[in-house]
Amino acid sequence: MISRPVNTRWRVGQSDVLSIVILIAVIMVVSAIFMVFSMVQFGNEVSQSSIEYVASFLTNVADDIDTFMFVPGAVLTYQLPNTNYGTYNFMNSLCVISVNTASNNNIINETTGGLVYGVPPTYFSLPPGFSSVWRGSTINGVPTSSLNDLSLIVSYQTRVLLGTSMAVLQFGYGNLNGINYGTYLVMVPRVMAINGTGPGGIGYVYIPVLNLISNQGRGRLIISIQNISSQSIVLRNGGILKISEVCYFGNGVKPISSSAVVLGNTVYVTIVQIGVGFG
Repeated sequence: MISRPVNTRWRVGQSDVLSIVILIAVIMVVSAIFMVFSMVQFGNEVSQSSIEYVASFLTNVADDIDTFMFVPGAVLTYQLPNTNYGTYNFMNSLCVISVNTASNNNIINETTGGLVYGVPPTYFSLPPGFSSVWRGSTINGVPTSSLNDLSLIVSYQTRVLLGTSMAVLQFGYGNLNGINYGTYLVMVPRVMAINGTGPGGIGYVYIPVLNLISNQGRGRLIISIQNISSQSIVLRNGGILKISEVCYFGNGVKPISSSAVVLGNTVYVTIVQIGVGFG
C-alpha cells in the first residue's frame, strides 16, 4: 500500500495565495508610482498653462495702462486669475531710470517696482537663463524669445509700433527678492522718448513709475493713476539728454539696460506715478 502526502492541497493553496498577495502588492506599488508620476505631470502642465494665462492677463492690463496713463485719478480694477499654482507679488526697486545731460549731469533719477507672478519649482521649472518677451519687443511689440529684441525704452527715432508703456517678461528658474521660482513673469514700465524735430525743436520723455499702494489680499488687482508731473529742460546750442533704464530681474539674470538720446532746444520730462494694489 502506497501512502499519499498529507495536506498537499492545503500547501498548494497557500502557495497560490502568497503569489496572489505578492502580485497585488506589486500592482499597488506600480499604480502608486504611476499615480505620483501622473500628478507631477498634471501639475507641470497646469502650472505652464497658468503662466501663459497670466501672461495674457498682464498683457491686457498693460494695454489698459497705455490707454489711461494720462488720465489722473483713473482707477482700473481686475479680478486676478486664480490658478492655485502660482503667487502674485509686487517687487520694489526693480528698475532705475535716469535722465542726464550730455556732460553726465544727473537731472532725474527714479526707481520703479514691478508686478510679479511666479510658479514654485516644486510645480514647474524652466532652465536657469530661460527668457521670453511677451510684450515690449523693439520691432512691433509682439512676443519674442530673445532679450536682444527687448527695449526698455521706446524711442520714436526707431520703428516701434506696439507695446509702449509696459514690458511683460518671463524668466526661468531663479531667485527674485529672496523667493525661489521655477519660472516667473515680470511686468515693468518702459520709458518713452520722443526726439525733437532738429536742434531747435521740442522733445518729450515720459517715465511711468510703479508703486505699491495696498497689499490687502490676492483677489483683485488695482491700478490707479496717482499723479502726473512735468518739467521742462532747456538745452542750449542743440544739446542732448541721455535716457537710460536698468532693470534687475533676480539672481541668475544679467541686468538688462536700454538707452536713448533726445535732441531738442527744450525737452519736457513727464513722470507718471502709477499705483499697484492687491485687494
